[in-house]
Amino acid sequence: MIAESTPDDLPSTCYSLLEFFLHMQQFQMIVGDLAHSETALCRKNRDAALESKRKGNECFSSGDYMKALSLYSQALRVAPTDADDVDKNLVVTLFVNRASVLHKMGFLVECLRDCNRALLISPNYAKAWYRRGKANASLNGYEDAVHDLNVAMHLEESLAGRSQIERELKLILDQYKGNNSVDQHDQNDLGTLERERKP
Repeated sequence: MIAESTPDDLPSTCYSLLEFFLHMQQFQMIVGDLAHSETALCRKNRDAALESKRKGNECFSSGDYMKALSLYSQALRVAPTDADDVDKNLVVTLFVNRASVLHKMGFLVECLRDCNRALLISPNYAKAWYRRGKANASLNGYEDAVHDLNVAMHLEESLAGRSQIERELKLILDQYKGNNSVDQHDQNDLGTLERERKP
């Protein structure tokens, strides 16, 4: 039945497959193992998440992006999501760290997705706005990049962080100038971008 199904048949095929599995004892045991509060494969463990994050940071620093991606993903699977602000911040940091790896590896859409996930949890996290701005710039979305970096600059508390964002904004505006022919419409767009850049 599954082999002969079409995309339109998918809902009923999936339901039929579930009905088939529900009557199997082995399926019930696997589901029980996954859901068990003490031994679950998907249980949350802050210490394990922090350890995977630490190892991921080391791999990122050494340029082993594939391993870093795996470790950040592993940390996200076990990081608590419904606990206190410390755990929320851990999840947000992990999404932004993974976004950085994805950006380095050229997976820009996936990078944006992780930035958006971080911002859903913590809309005031400057690093998520900064990372999303850089990803948008890499995708030639200069207006979005300038917007994101302006928000990041507004939220960033450190002088060094604001200086870094300012340098990034200048680079993006230079790229924007270089990638567009200089007609009246583009000059107006560039003027708008430069005005947005100023506090």
